[in-house]
Amino acid sequence: MRREEEIRLIAYSIWEQEGCCDGRDIEHWLRAEAIWEEKQKCMPQPESAKAEAVKATARQKSRAAKKK
Repeated sequence: MRREEEIRLIAYSIWEQEGCCDGRDIEHWLRAEAIWEEKQKCMPQPESAKAEAVKATARQKSRAAKKK
């Protein structure tokens, strides 16, 4: 599912849980975004993303060593 669709569903769920009151759509959307972001942090990264993170760390260490 795409990001915006997932956030929309989360926001809708929040709206329902709070009694379907109008006028708080932006607040619900922002809370839904925060929930979605937190879920993404907890999900395992694909192997390609892990490899990129390892390479970035290695580059940083290499630069730090050259500065010494």
